Amino acid sequence: MEKCREMTSVPMCIDNSFDEFLQQIADAVSTVLRFDVTVANHRLVRVAGTGKYANLVGQHLPASCSFAEATRKKRPYVVTDKDSDPVCEGCDGKAGCQETCHMCYPLSVGDISLGVIALVGFTQDQKRRIQQHANEYMDFLHQMARLVEKAAESDIATQRLRKTHKQLQGIVESVGEGIIAIDEAGNVVCCNQAALKTLKLEHADIVGENIKQIFPSAPIFQIAATGTQYQHLEVLLRGREETVRLMSTASPLVSEGQIIGAVALIRSMEDVAKVAYRMTNRQPTAPIEDILGDSPAIRYAKQMALRTAMSPSFVLLRGESGTGKELFARAIHYHSPRRHLPFVAVNCAAVPEELLESELFGYEDGAFTGARRGGKPGKFEMADEGTLFLDEIGDCSLRLQAKLLRALDSGEIQRVGGTHTIKTNVRIVSATNRNLERMVEDGEFREDLYFRLNVIPIWVPPLRERQEDIVPLFNYFLHKYSAAMDCAAPSLSEEATEILLHYQWPGNVRELQNTAQYVLHTCVDEVIRPRHLPARFQQTCAVGTAIMSYAESEPASVESLERKLIEEGLHRLGDVPKAKDILAEQLGMSRATLYRKIKKYGLDNHSAHT
Repeated sequence: MEKCREMTSVPMCIDNSFDEFLQQIADAVSTVLRFDVTVANHRLVRVAGTGKYANLVGQHLPASCSFAEATRKKRPYVVTDKDSDPVCEGCDGKAGCQETCHMCYPLSVGDISLGVIALVGFTQDQKRRIQQHANEYMDFLHQMARLVEKAAESDIATQRLRKTHKQLQGIVESVGEGIIAIDEAGNVVCCNQAALKTLKLEHADIVGENIKQIFPSAPIFQIAATGTQYQHLEVLLRGREETVRLMSTASPLVSEGQIIGAVALIRSMEDVAKVAYRMTNRQPTAPIEDILGDSPAIRYAKQMALRTAMSPSFVLLRGESGTGKELFARAIHYHSPRRHLPFVAVNCAAVPEELLESELFGYEDGAFTGARRGGKPGKFEMADEGTLFLDEIGDCSLRLQAKLLRALDSGEIQRVGGTHTIKTNVRIVSATNRNLERMVEDGEFREDLYFRLNVIPIWVPPLRERQEDIVPLFNYFLHKYSAAMDCAAPSLSEEATEILLHYQWPGNVRELQNTAQYVLHTCVDEVIRPRHLPARFQQTCAVGTAIMSYAESEPASVESLERKLIEEGLHRLGDVPKAKDILAEQLGMSRATLYRKIKKYGLDNHSAHT
């Protein structure tokens, strides 16, 4: 590079070597920040560019554009809405502009303008990142601008490269993500502290060494050899002493059409899991006060949940389907020391048995047909340091129960198809509506797993045991859904209230919630009457009338009346399971309760007698 002898009269002496330097800066910034980068001199001639601007080097920028504004006023300029930006309004190139955003930073030495460097985005994601992280990107451009300006003052190429390396290393260190770069032979030329932490190495262990000697399976070496790139690849690196699992995105480094190396962004899978949780798992955890109800039974359950929240002990939530066990699990997490860490829920009954193991423990690349390339972390890994909620735990197979017990005892898991263990630290909250004690007696549930999970049992009461809560809850759901439908909430008549209070609610709070929605579609008046309720409520009312009639006609016990009603129902509807479901609804009891009473009254062989 020739020396700029008269800086006061010649704003920028740039020869081919300096243009190449600017192009390297643009390539490096584009690779790290994932934006297109362009550099223009003080005459607004493009001297470097990446992506869509790589073929536009040498062209003039419009004299009225934001690049000119930043160069003229020597102040940064950010555009995130070209349709409303005052400078863009007068730009000659606005009609054909495809940019969604850009951030310009002026280059200068003292009072002399050198030009401008800019980050340019063409997607909505890049626009969002500019809006959310403007200060960080501006700081990054500021450092890069200083780097360019220092290089412009130097006429010694070796000194310039030395300064460039040091400053670029400092900038790389300021990035929270791990960055590692190799040359075309695979020698590591750069590795920031974040990468060293992820790889569990010291600087002297890797910089200057060949990546193949440290991690023989490192895919970045193939990038330097072939020029292909990859994004968000889960990588398992087996080193001399450590095995590291990480997520990596890598691209080749190219100069004058030749591959001169590769750069990779890396992040530990633990960090990836936490980021994924924050970005995608926005299901809310809420305080215990958000669980509605003030009956003694629900108050006691909430008190138990609060007392156990601060403890690391396992909790087993018991109760019928629809009682809100997951709400309790989320509240326990909310009040625990892990509240700012992941809460991950898996319904063991909703996932097919053959897939549940990989759902919980994850799987390795090629573990089975259809397995995703690079493998996939399981719920245990996703919930590391947080809370894992195992709903319907009674539906796990005995084989899976054995693996689950080992994971809970050792704190280690092994992915499907994997050969090494992964340490996890999760707090387990499980739930079931099944009789685990009976299942243990019948050999359907492991006794050791039962005692491991049942450290602190909490009974979530069914709605029929919370009669004081029925009407307040119903009114709450009425107002909630009527507000969503933009209509007034009707009030309950005394007759409808009586029916709601005496109904057995086999579906519990979930059924109550659905009933409130149903009523808003059937009641066009201001008052809810029995005819607005679902048919099963009216049948329940009819059954109640029948019971009173029986009671008046013959002084029989409640049990004999109940037996008679069940027997008549079986005669009328039949003995098949579907008929029993209908009969349970008509009698206002759950299916399990009906089956228990059929057995109690000796009616289980009813079909054989009729």
